[in-house]
Amino acid sequence: MSVVTISRELGSEGTHIAESVARQLKAICVDKEVLAEMARQAGLPVEVIAEAEERLMSRPSLVSQDMQALFSKGRQTHSGPVDEASYIAQMTEAIRALAERDNIIFIGRGAQMILQDHPTALHVHVYAPLDVRARRVQERRGVPSLDAARQIVQRADERRRSWYRRFFKGADWKNPRYYHLMINTGRVPPALAAAIIVQAARAGPLG
Repeated sequence: MSVVTISRELGSEGTHIAESVARQLKAICVDKEVLAEMARQAGLPVEVIAEAEERLMSRPSLVSQDMQALFSKGRQTHSGPVDEASYIAQMTEAIRALAERDNIIFIGRGAQMILQDHPTALHVHVYAPLDVRARRVQERRGVPSLDAARQIVQRADERRRSWYRRFFKGADWKNPRYYHLMINTGRVPPALAAAIIVQAARAGPLG
């Protein structure tokens, strides 16, 4: 049984690799399901959680009054506002609850930070050079020029960098200390990257 977290850069093929790993391990691939688990715990519609996340991602602000149920999980009214720290605490609880089910592949959402102390989790970062990623994004999205695609990738990188700094006390999401494997898909084909991750997950922790 496996718990794998896969952090990925835009254009690195990380999502495709994660889905391939999940198929080979017969595991559940989790991304937005984290929001569903948060909604289940809070007794709220998942749309409310998704709206809150979007607001927090777009600017450092308080979220809607409906999100106050995150504090009480639908049982009582909380008198204070819902802030970033409270939101990340709820997301942490949701990710840890999902990890208890085992045989699960997390895509993004800081799972590698939240599950750093998980005894068997394998943490992976998938990346590639900027121009490699830009060419992939240009082809996939039909972007008219490589320069425009490069700007899309750089904005995505900055957004993720800022997200980690805000929610994880200034953490650098590309720091090797957070990962057991870092795979450059500019050199390693996605199929081989998935095979490496599967082999590492099946081997389990040493000692």
